[in-house]
Amino acid sequence: MIRSMNKLALVCLLMVAACAPATRWSRPDTADAQRLADEKNCEEIAAEQALDESFASGPKYPPYRDTQFILDGGGEDGGSGPVASYSRRGPRQYELAVYCMEQRGYKLVPVE
Repeated sequence: MIRSMNKLALVCLLMVAACAPATRWSRPDTADAQRLADEKNCEEIAAEQALDESFASGPKYPPYRDTQFILDGGGEDGGSGPVASYSRRGPRQYELAVYCMEQRGYKLVPVE
């Protein structure tokens, strides 16, 4: 039952995301080449930090939002027991990459 609800939630999330307007990072007086280099660098940093945090019991890097540090699994649905949700680190990696770009002065703007 819980797994089917998770699948339904994922499908709904994907449908909402498909309707969202396209965005890109923007910073005044920044060339596309520099923006792309900064995006790549922030994504590399975020991937490394998210991996590092996946072995921790709490966030190690800002932003310290704690949104993904919950225990899940185990229980009646046959899961393997309590597991830090950061073992699935995709959402945290995205959060870290966004934070990195914002710290460099970029803002997400709609694509025209």
